[in-house]
Amino acid sequence: MQATDKRAFKDALELAYETARQPLPTPGVLTVYWANLEAFPLDAVLRAISKHVAASEFAPTPAAILKHLPKESDGRPEVDEAWAIALRSRDERDTVVWTDEIAEAWSVAQSVIDGDEIGARMAFKAAYLRITEQSRGVNRPVQWVVSQGFDAARREAVVTQAVREGRLQLEHAQAAVPMLAGPAESVPTVNVKANLARLKALVSGIGSAKARAAAAKSRHAREDAEQLAEAKQAIASRVAEYEASV
Repeated sequence: MQATDKRAFKDALELAYETARQPLPTPGVLTVYWANLEAFPLDAVLRAISKHVAASEFAPTPAAILKHLPKESDGRPEVDEAWAIALRSRDERDTVVWTDEIAEAWSVAQSVIDGDEIGARMAFKAAYLRITEQSRGVNRPVQWVVSQGFDAARREAVVTQAVREGRLQLEHAQAAVPMLAGPAESVPTVNVKANLARLKALVSGIGSAKARAAAAKSRHAREDAEQLAEAKQAIASRVAEYEASV
């Protein structure tokens, strides 16, 4: 909200207090409301106040208004996107990258989806909203996981896309697709780039170790050949000396 919105905000809040038949907020209390809600657009705040008035007989507190305001995204898909992701797991050939909340909600819907897809969708949405609300209530960060399908080509494509979207770290992706590799610039986060650099260093180290082992083996073979030649020459010399003495 802007400074010019204070009048409209104050009027809406005072109306909510009057509706609840409670004393109007003092200027000091209004300052507390403003400090907590200033970051949101005026229209969103007014809608939140209206929603509270429609649902509660008490005057709205800052916390009550905040409950009706849109929350900043925490990386979890909205329920419709989550449903679309979950549906991909019906084909066992497909690899799915989903959150543990989607997987848990899908387990609720899966038992009825064959006979009633609409009912399954409703069950999924209810379970997903409940589970994600619980996770958010304890400040649990979103966790993306891989559910592997049988088709290796599809698996690589899905996991690669998840890395590019920042949903999977490269080291987690490689647990599902060990040969996963790609240009560093296609990886969206600094941590992924660092992981890729470490992987390249590891691969380089393996190559160097193989080269050193091959060189050592070749050197040992030359030394053995030289020692064998010297032994043969010594034997030939002793035979020549013996024949000359007879």
